[in-house]
Amino acid sequence: MTKLGVWFLGLGFVFMVALGCSGSGGDSSGKTVVQFWQFWPTETLEPIITDFEAKHPSIDVEMQQLTWASGLEKITAAVAAGQPPDLCELGSTWFAKFASTGTLADVSTTAAELESQYLMWDACRYDGKTYGLPWLTGTRALFFNKSLLQEAGFASDEALKTWSDLIRVAQAIHNPTDQVYGYGLNSGERYIQFKKFMPYAWGNGGRVLSEDGKQCTINSPQVLEALRFYLELKESALVEKQEVLDQAFKDGRLGLMVSGAWMLRTIPKDAPELDFGVALVPRPAADKGTHASFGGGELLVTFGRSKEKEAALTLAKYLMEVDQAMAVARVQQSVLPAALGANKDPFFTENPMQGVFLEQLETAVFPPNHALWVEIEDVVDSWIEKAVYGKETPEKALNQACKEIDALLARQR
Repeated sequence: MTKLGVWFLGLGFVFMVALGCSGSGGDSSGKTVVQFWQFWPTETLEPIITDFEAKHPSIDVEMQQLTWASGLEKITAAVAAGQPPDLCELGSTWFAKFASTGTLADVSTTAAELESQYLMWDACRYDGKTYGLPWLTGTRALFFNKSLLQEAGFASDEALKTWSDLIRVAQAIHNPTDQVYGYGLNSGERYIQFKKFMPYAWGNGGRVLSEDGKQCTINSPQVLEALRFYLELKESALVEKQEVLDQAFKDGRLGLMVSGAWMLRTIPKDAPELDFGVALVPRPAADKGTHASFGGGELLVTFGRSKEKEAALTLAKYLMEVDQAMAVARVQQSVLPAALGANKDPFFTENPMQGVFLEQLETAVFPPNHALWVEIEDVVDSWIEKAVYGKETPEKALNQACKEIDALLARQR
């Protein structure tokens, strides 16, 4: 049995009792019941599900909200126990872990019918087949405090185009004695560090794996240069968890940070007086590299052992439609529908800051669909964090990360 198989089996054994018998099927009214697991606040999706049930009176939807902290383990345990939901939202970086084990249902036929209407199909494919349907996508951009920039002598985001610009502005703002910090640098959270450091590496031409996915390349000169820049930036930074950085920015104590469009929803509510802007993630130099960022997506999948695949796909296709996906986008203000044409909605065209996120998506990098990507990302997180805290030199951190990643790849062969 492979290491991945043992991982699924072990989690299934540990969590089987906790999961209980949550299987799908018909209810006492004779309706088809679809178990739908997802990560959004329940109140965001409830109106959409209510409308779906009204239009499909033979289907009832039982929706369960997962958390990003424990959702992967819960889904894995359900699969191992033979009790997966009928429809499930999966983050794009988790997709290959499930597709590679044969646990997802092949939806290539459904995908062929929908392909011309949606983006992000590459994220839904594994080994030549389609195992997911594209729902929502998103990226991160650079937030800046206009008042702190002006106090430091910078007029606008024109001063934030390159790495050297970012260093210069962060240094000018940074005044820890007064609890004012130049840049917000993430630390201490799973699934975060990678998404905040790698944009600089990607923008400099670096990558984690070779083109064929068989060898680690994160110790390349391009990534090393990015890490040295990142550590220089750290000297003018508040190093904290995302929640703390977000609050410091809202309190007017943080000049610059890379974050998601969800801040466009929370800042007006929590800090209505804050004068801020959004810009592309800086590129290495005016004549070098790109304004890269992390690109992620939310996919809808059903499993080989799901009991109500047909009804689940009916629900998935409804959720994907531009009207329903835009309803989520308007409420959450952190994602873009995968449906073609959604970017022309007034919500995006009439909001310049949302427009920056659309532009940032054009140069965002989506991690590859690799069966071991979750483990690979964890390795990168761990060694970048060691470099950030000075426990290892940049060179050794990247070399050790590559050593561990190559060992993972070797075990897969």
